[in-house]
Order: sequence, then structure tokens, then C-alpha cells
Amino acid sequence: MATETTTVITPKAIYKFSNLGAVPVSIVMRDYVNRSSSGGLVDLAAEGPPLLGYRLVTPTDTADLSRVPFALSRTKSAKGEDSLTYTASVKGHAVSIAYTIPQDTVASYAVGVKGHVQGLSGQSYMLMELPRTLRSAEADTIADHRSLAYSFKPERDHARSVLFGSLDPGDKTLEPGPLSWVAVKSKYFVMGILAPSKGTLFSEVTLMGGPRTSKVATTGAATVVQEIKNNSFGFDIYAGPQESQRLVRMGQDFDHVNPYGWRFLQSVVHPIASKVIQALLWMHNRLNLTYGWVLVILGVLVRLALWPLNQSTMRSSLKMQELQPKLAAAQKKYKDPVQQREAIMKVYQEAGVSPFAGLTGCLPALIPMPILFALFFVFQNTIEFRGVPFLWLHDISIKDPLYILPLLMGASMYLLSWIGMRNAPPNPQAKMMSYMFPVMMTVVLINMASGLNLYYTAQNIAALPQQWLLARERAKMRPSG
Repeated sequence: MATETTTVITPKAIYKFSNLGAVPVSIVMRDYVNRSSSGGLVDLAAEGPPLLGYRLVTPTDTADLSRVPFALSRTKSAKGEDSLTYTASVKGHAVSIAYTIPQDTVASYAVGVKGHVQGLSGQSYMLMELPRTLRSAEADTIADHRSLAYSFKPERDHARSVLFGSLDPGDKTLEPGPLSWVAVKSKYFVMGILAPSKGTLFSEVTLMGGPRTSKVATTGAATVVQEIKNNSFGFDIYAGPQESQRLVRMGQDFDHVNPYGWRFLQSVVHPIASKVIQALLWMHNRLNLTYGWVLVILGVLVRLALWPLNQSTMRSSLKMQELQPKLAAAQKKYKDPVQQREAIMKVYQEAGVSPFAGLTGCLPALIPMPILFALFFVFQNTIEFRGVPFLWLHDISIKDPLYILPLLMGASMYLLSWIGMRNAPPNPQAKMMSYMFPVMMTVVLINMASGLNLYYTAQNIAALPQQWLLARERAKMRPSG
């Protein structure tokens, strides 16, 4: 039987299936342009192996289906869904693999897979081989390759992601199940297989590092195991962009396919990052603004929300300044530690000030940091920002080529600190930090996504008027002498 390729076109993607192995060999994203030198549209398939492979494991044998020619039967349902059913005889077993491709935009990029194997006796398994790599579609190919990873979701644990770069060539790692889904992803795109939510989960996945021709790992291998029960197996394929809303609709925490934050911080960072993305999408859709202006608005809103806290912190700071002479007198009068502590607490009580009030001075600077930290991960692979221009920036998901925003961010941070120290008691440590911290943040963020620098710069500039008003109020309330 000759090799035949069948094409299915949907509003969002173009699928090509081969009868040799009954597998998808190409999935093209119709809404996304390949930004690499090759141009055209984004195609997840790289040169070489197909996007999926099957191996049938029975108690007596293992059959590789990749060289088996299947016969195709194509139908269309009343809902407009295309159905491709491939059938073949494999070592005495009648094997059928059916793909259901919806035509509606809501279920775009999702394909249902149902398989059936006749004549089995004893425990049998179907092994699915995920792609060894995804074709790069980014101008910065090296950064895209560094993002290549396999992700998987244990049924009762957080999703995990293993970078290709952390897999040594030839070394195998077994991740036990049950697993809800397993996927391979690049910076902005993903292909994953999801077990039925009420069906047979995946038993395990074996990860292996691929050969390397450079310092950057570009290939790997992942073999997913699913037990064949009642002669059947099945799963869903999602092959498309890492759009958060689409991933959420797939269920089973598939939006965690790109875990935000490292494993020990994932439970903290991921919820914040998810809320930030939801807020950005909501403002973008409701206000009909580009994501650049949405980030500016978010930075301003964060600072406005901090206004009452800044006011309260400033007044607590002034009270602490007023108490310094009394606290120093109490420390000088009592040498016994117990008496000294009681005298100091009495000073605080008479003034109606908490002894921990001094620590609240850091809160206005610390509270925006979780959002900044979450945005660091958000900008790594949030496809909504891919290729979005803003003013002189041609893409807010990559660094500012002119380094204007990182320098402006550092300058605005220094100005914020300088105004904050006006009319305040001399503090050499604070003065030193006012120089070091802006320089440190500029160095850290200089090569980060320009959208991240845009958000932080907008936040700093939005804080300047209040910082100036606080400095004036501090001058009026400052005790004489």
C-alpha cells in the first residue's frame, strides 16, 4: 500500500495525517506567523519523525506501528466534525485508530483520539511517542530552543516541566503515574496528550535526552504508556498556542503545562501569574487597548492601590522619628535588659505606636514585587504578547533593542529613592541602597522582556507624585531639632 497523506482544514489549523503509522505529520497554525528566517506560518512538525508514534505491547510481543500501512475511512458528522479512522492488522490483532477534528473555533487545536485493538489476551499497553522536538518559529531561535521541555501532570501533584537541556544524551528518566497529561512545548507552542478525565490515565512516561550537535539541547524523547482496557485506549491531543484561556478549557490543569515559578515556588507564583494574565486579558478586551498600554495602566493601578498604605507607612515612620530621643533615653537610663525592655515598651504604649511599625516601611516596596516576579515568568512564554509592538518597540515579549526602557526604569527608581530620602533623618545605609538597588535592578532587567521593563517603569513614574507629597508632609511634621 502506498503512503498517503490526508489534509483536514479547520478555522484555526491545518492537519496532515499519514496512513503510514496512522499519525499526524504536520499541524500548521493559521493565525500565527513563523518569525524565523524560514517565514510562512507556524508548523509544529520538524523535519524527520512524525508528531506522534504508536507501539503496541502485548504479553508476548511489541509491535512498532510506525511502518504499518493503515487503510483510511473518512466521514463527517452532522456537527461538521471530520473523522479519520485508520485500520490495519498488526500481528494478528485488528487495530483501529480514529481522530475526530472539530470545526468550531472554541474547540480549536483539540483532536479526539480513540483506539481499539481486537484479539488481546492478557495485560496490554499502547505506547505513544511524543515529538522529539518542535520546529522553531521565533526570530531568536536559540532562546526558543532553550525553552524546549517536556511537561507532565501527576494526578495528585503539581505539574512539572523538564527542560531538554537538563536531560543528558542517552540518559533515561522514568516518571511514574498515574498521569493526567504529558506534553512537549517550546516558548509559545505546545503539543500535549491528555488522558480522559473519567477514563484510563497514563501509567508512566519515560524521558530521554537526545543527541546534541551544539551546547543547546534541541531534541529529546518521551514515551507515554497507557493500559489498554476492554480492548480500548484513548486520549485528546492539544496542538497549538499556549493561550491561557484555551489551555484552561482543556481541563485537568492543562494551563499548568508551563508552570510559573520554580517547583518550590509554583504554588505561590502560579496563582498570582494566572490572575495577572486574566487581568491583562480583561483590560485588553474591555478597553480595546494594546498590551503595551495595558501594562502601563496596570503599573499605575498597582501604585494607586498602594496609596493608602504609603500614607500609613509615612505617618508611622514620623512617629518613630519622634520617639527616637525617648527610646535612646530609656536605653541609657536602664542597663538591666529586662528593665530596659519594659521602659521601651512603655514608650511605645504611651505613644500608641507598635514596636513593629518600623518594619512596615518596607511594605510599599515589597508588595509590588510578587507581581513583578510573576510577570517575569509570564513574559517568558505568554503568546498573547508575542509580536505585539508598542511605540518604538516591535515586540514587547523580547528585550528593548535600544535599552531605553531598562535605563529609564533604573533612573526612575533612583529618583523615587532620592525624593523618598528628602527631609528624612540621615541614614548612610539607605543612601547607599538608593544608589545600589537601581543599578542592580537595571542589570537584572536589561535583557528581560521590554514589557516587563515597561510595567516597572510605569509603576515607578506613577509613584513619583505621591513620594513628592509625602516628602513635603514629612518636612511639615518633622520635629524641630
